[in-house]
Amino acid sequence: MKFGIGYYSLQSPPHNPSPQQKLYAEMLEEISVAEELGFDSAWLTEHHFLNDGYCPSLLLTAAAIGARTKKIRIGTGVLLLPLHDPIRIAEDAAVADLISGGRLILGLGLGYRREEFEGFGVSLKERKGRMEEGLEILQKSWADGPFSFKGRYHKYENVNVTPKPVQKPIPIWIGAFTEPAIRRAARIGAPLYVPAIGIIPIVKYLFDMHSSLLKEYGRNPSDFEKPLVREAYISDEKSHVIWEKIKEHGTYTAKGYASWGTMVDRQGNLLSDPNDPILYDLAKEQSIIGTPEECIETISRYKEALPIDNLICRFNFPGISHDEAMRSMRLFAEKVMPHVE
Repeated sequence: MKFGIGYYSLQSPPHNPSPQQKLYAEMLEEISVAEELGFDSAWLTEHHFLNDGYCPSLLLTAAAIGARTKKIRIGTGVLLLPLHDPIRIAEDAAVADLISGGRLILGLGLGYRREEFEGFGVSLKERKGRMEEGLEILQKSWADGPFSFKGRYHKYENVNVTPKPVQKPIPIWIGAFTEPAIRRAARIGAPLYVPAIGIIPIVKYLFDMHSSLLKEYGRNPSDFEKPLVREAYISDEKSHVIWEKIKEHGTYTAKGYASWGTMVDRQGNLLSDPNDPILYDLAKEQSIIGTPEECIETISRYKEALPIDNLICRFNFPGISHDEAMRSMRLFAEKVMPHVE
């Protein structure tokens, strides 16, 4: 089992605000310590035009992490490709990969918030076509020599994107919830990146679909990493005591997804009311919290139900202090990681 940290959204929630500059400095320190503690990867997430300052610049941030660290892999979970010029993403990803010495994982997603697409002047209806073209352009950009491309949204004639990345090519992962998007991941041979929402049956459904589609495209599912992101808080106190202290922090992400219409209940139905009381139960159920022993037991349940081999722990979720995140991360590395194979 590999362990990662993140995803870092670098949000300053209204119920417990923090200066943005402080959040970025603390993130860099936490990832540096995580590398020393033996974590394998660190992850970032992207959104735009939000009042809490949700991180909009993943590859710039990834490059900063790469300059600060030496071994830990750096992932975007996920970068919203249809919002961006794919040549610009190819260049920035290559530079981030060079700075990090070949440690970048480019996790990509479609995006879905209308406000973001309108802000960038892109039609929401075009996102699938832009995603398909963008994926092809990225691969051509990182290959040797110039290339030409003529699509519906992008046209290039004899361009040579330089510099080239260390990795040939940079690995691409796909964040997805729907069958067409999961099929895209299987078709291009990409791992499925599952973010910090969804209880076990929902996540199992997604992994099973991805594995089935990989086989349909002649690929072996065991050849692909199977990451899972969970919000995590480890302490000497029992889970029910911790939850009462952190439940507003622990529910902030779920409320955000609900307000965007992308949070799901236990049956997979979409929730759209950020004030729905069920969000507290769902957020607690899809988190790893409690004593080290409780966390080991929770992870064991995940391993029994899911084919995961990469657990990404979001120790610093919105509202959690830097000191809490560091304490939780150290305790996890010392008393949980050695007992999970």
